[in-house]
Amino acid sequence: MLNQFKKIAFLAVSVAGIFTVGPVNATSVSLPVRSAQLPVTNILVQNTGANEVFQQGVNLARQQNMEGAEAAFRRAIQMDPNFAEAYANLGSILANQNKLAESLPNFENAIRLKPNTPEFHYMLGQVLYAQNKMADAVESVKKARDLFRKQGKTQEANTLEQVLKDMGSR
Repeated sequence: MLNQFKKIAFLAVSVAGIFTVGPVNATSVSLPVRSAQLPVTNILVQNTGANEVFQQGVNLARQQNMEGAEAAFRRAIQMDPNFAEAYANLGSILANQNKLAESLPNFENAIRLKPNTPEFHYMLGQVLYAQNKMADAVESVKKARDLFRKQGKTQEANTLEQVLKDMGSR
């Protein structure tokens, strides 16, 4: 399973529409299986202009126009520097382009803005793992697991527990 992490796409969580309009909630997490889906596809933010640009980015990504999606997420962040989900999606796109060093601060910003979003911690852990920063990767995945448990998402927490076992830590 560990070898899969280096070969898989780095898009956060392989669920369509992981976030819904309103409060941020994961509907389902299937880890570590990855797909070419964005971690965040629909979110309500205060800055409606930024939200519109964000949704354009999501639509462009669905059309496999990653260059356009990247530009849209960057614009959304410029319009609303507190748009955690835009940082997460930008980080995912950059990680999929193997721009790991550039993706890292985007996940860190997403976590800074919304520290209780376990998916962001897991995404950060994936990038750290790909950079062979095992101790930091394990800590990030543990944080995601613990947040899932705290939120009552037992299945997701158990899946991450298995990921941690496969990483050689617990």
